[in-house]
Amino acid sequence: MLDLFKAIGLGLVVLLPLANPLTTVALFLGLAGNMNSAERNRQSLMASVYVFAIMMVAYYAGQLVMDTFGISIPGLRIAGGLIVAFIGFRMLFPQQKELIHRKRKASRKSWKMNPAPILLLYHWQCQVPPVREP
Repeated sequence: MLDLFKAIGLGLVVLLPLANPLTTVALFLGLAGNMNSAERNRQSLMASVYVFAIMMVAYYAGQLVMDTFGISIPGLRIAGGLIVAFIGFRMLFPQQKELIHRKRKASRKSWKMNPAPILLLYHWQCQVPPVREP
């Protein structure tokens, strides 16, 4: 029984940096500034449910993909290291400015904004912080 509590505690500590509570609290307070207490409680409950659902789907989908392709954790670490090294070399040897300017100009023409409700945007930003942060 004590091992179960240790495992749960360790799991919560490991998930703490992933959830990024300081940024999430600031974002929530900024977006829920004009809501009453009941609405804020409802939105925080919805955010918690969404976080749990997204993490469970990501965990099981990741396990399925890794098992399907036979990827091991050490292999994943090596691939991540190679990606970081590639990005580092690109920072050391940047592309020519003309090529970058052409790529940006082409991407601006194809980009179109789709409006979304603010609460859906809030839930997305709170549940998937690693995607949007360096």
